[in-house]
Amino acid sequence: MSKNVSMITFGCKLNQAETQAMADKLNCIGYNITFDEKNGKNDIYVINTCTVTSEAERKIRQLIRRIKRKNNYVKVIAVGCYVHTDAEKLKDIGADLVLGNLEKKFIDKYINDSGVILNKSYWLKNQDKIITPEKSFDDRTRIFIPIEEGCLNACSYCRIIFSRGTSIRSLPINKVLKAISNYIDLGYKELVLTGINLNQFGFDNAETLTELLEKIEENFGEDDIRIRLTSMYPEYVDKKMVEIIFNSKIFEKHVHLSIQHFSNKILNLMGRKYDKNKIIEAIELFRERDKFFSITSDIIVGFPYEEDEDFQELLNSIKDMKILKVHGFRFSARPGTKASKMKNQVLGNIKKDRIETLNLNSKNISEDYRKELIGKEVTILSEKIDDNYIYGYDEYYIHHKCDFKNINPVKNKFYRVKIQDISDEGVSSYVL
Repeated sequence: MSKNVSMITFGCKLNQAETQAMADKLNCIGYNITFDEKNGKNDIYVINTCTVTSEAERKIRQLIRRIKRKNNYVKVIAVGCYVHTDAEKLKDIGADLVLGNLEKKFIDKYINDSGVILNKSYWLKNQDKIITPEKSFDDRTRIFIPIEEGCLNACSYCRIIFSRGTSIRSLPINKVLKAISNYIDLGYKELVLTGINLNQFGFDNAETLTELLEKIEENFGEDDIRIRLTSMYPEYVDKKMVEIIFNSKIFEKHVHLSIQHFSNKILNLMGRKYDKNKIIEAIELFRERDKFFSITSDIIVGFPYEEDEDFQELLNSIKDMKILKVHGFRFSARPGTKASKMKNQVLGNIKKDRIETLNLNSKNISEDYRKELIGKEVTILSEKIDDNYIYGYDEYYIHHKCDFKNINPVKNKFYRVKIQDISDEGVSSYVL
């Protein structure tokens, strides 16, 4: 008799892609896959974990305890990044099987095992490979394509290198192109390239991200699709990359930049490889071609030595650069990192106040940015349709609630629309 497996994901887009790939493997050997924790018929829960913040780890532990409290006989499998930093804790609080980032890629072979199975430094032994999902199990119009793993930066606050590695592993360009072709044949319209540090794609095999973008345009530039880039680093943005994006009709007019801060003092303490001027230069390269080109970003507040003037510089810069959306985090001192040992740690109540201020300011900045778009014509990809509206994102990664008349809208189709107002999280528009 087949078993029901619930797949639950914490963390980044790469994790989401790998969850889909794990689901593919389990589905192929007879397991029924859901993505719903509350489904009472689940026999197994696979939790793809994150270790970026202590809050993420707390929620993972809380989830494992909650699942076991409801039914101690279900099997809980914890996999991924948190496993590399504290596998035994996950086992002690109730995980029946604990798999590392290498082992989770072969979950079909380990599904019936128990205990901790973990190669802590798998990236040093040439055993790792990038896995791509065959399809999206939750009926989405987009799919995430992992093309790179590992990071060479060793930032002072980050312990992802302990779980994802200090060497770069990339999917060769020819395999990326093959994956894109397969997804197009399956009907996907939006393809999202993701990795731990996307700009370091190809460092292991003498290829580059710019070369990949050129090949994607060469092979798919006339297809009815959209390509989105995630996890870009400011110091790698250059004119050639920008030209490729703007000379193509398939690349979105949006990138997610891993900025973290705008104060040079804090950036230096973080161990980032760029300064404020480089961030501004990268954004202006895009905005020179399109003043509405949208930027989303990760931002950390409350880093050690962050003073009021550093925080104010951060707020001012986000406003000046018209950041569409900020993913804000309170600094979390991760064990084993340089930042956890720094003096002048910011007090918890100050971090709390600063994240609330950041979120409020960012909301207002986003609203001002979207107001400037009123009257603009854009293209949305329909992801959901009800009796009155089409819902989807445009090329600037802005969510639309779109009114339609005199057409029978179809899911997973591009529509030309006109923006008429802003909403809480996006805009309202109508089909032209």
